[in-house]
Amino acid sequence: MPQRDEGGGEPVFKKSQWGTNRYVYNANNPIGLALIIISCAVFVVFMYLIQARKGPFEPPKQTPWSPSINENPTYPWDEHDEHEHDTPTTDATPSADVTPSAGLTPSGGESPSAAR
Repeated sequence: MPQRDEGGGEPVFKKSQWGTNRYVYNANNPIGLALIIISCAVFVVFMYLIQARKGPFEPPKQTPWSPSINENPTYPWDEHDEHEHDTPTTDATPSADVTPSAGLTPSGGESPSAAR
């Protein structure tokens, strides 16, 4: 192991020995050594949080299921109007004062003979 200078001449960062132009922590400097230890501790804590799915990696809470708007496109304020149109009339026979027109077909249009 290299001897450490008491004067503190070692830099915190030094050039990488791998032939790249990057800088790495210098373990010969006390601050560089502390940064190496802190970086490893932070990495281990984050790996634990990811594996245990805790903290910021916790999945969102499940909300109760609700139907899609496409499955039931009615709204609570439309229910009153909808039920008015769905209720059948109780009197299916025409009243006495209503007489069917002779020129109309059952579909409501004019008959071909009445058009002449």
